[in-house]
Amino acid sequence: MGVDLGCPTPAAALDECGLLAPVFAGLSHGRLDRAGAIPWPCPYADQPGEATLYTGRFATADGRAHLASCPYLPPGEEADDDYPLIMVTGRRLAHYNSGGMTRRTANLLLESADWLDLHPDDADRYDLRDGEPVTVESRHGRARLLARVSSEVNPGQVFCAFHFPAHGVNRLTSSHADTVTSCPEYKVTAVRVTRYPAQQDAATAPG
Repeated sequence: MGVDLGCPTPAAALDECGLLAPVFAGLSHGRLDRAGAIPWPCPYADQPGEATLYTGRFATADGRAHLASCPYLPPGEEADDDYPLIMVTGRRLAHYNSGGMTRRTANLLLESADWLDLHPDDADRYDLRDGEPVTVESRHGRARLLARVSSEVNPGQVFCAFHFPAHGVNRLTSSHADTVTSCPEYKVTAVRVTRYPAQQDAATAPG
């Protein structure tokens, strides 16, 4: 972006990292080109990196692990009569993270839409069939997905990825977050699932 950072190449940037952080001092682009992957910490160019950490002592003043118990905190929301299923969001094998890169590749031949996995017992309970469009609603939003009946999820639990923004999966999740790390609570969202109404605009259905 036109700013002179003093590192004209990626190799020079790694050299600067080694000067500022000793755990990288033994790494360089030249060494990586010759040796391939090298684990870090790697503070010395003439020694291998440390493939396993803390075999002798931990990175504490006394070298011992300091453990602390944390009180259990319930999730920010739970299933109830209105939203009887717990939705877990995550990633699928065919796409990386949000899919921003892999949706531009032939990976679309492996996975071209976001699916909702639900257990056969739940599919029977809510009269849903494999492959049909469904509406997923939470206390926070709504999404359109395709049902995939699968025993890979537990009864009472559904799973979907968030690789295709048009399906609106991220609109379902809440603003609850971990009290220490502030990581959003993507793994516990109460939802309900119904068959997608055929009379609604079919253009909004995934597929």
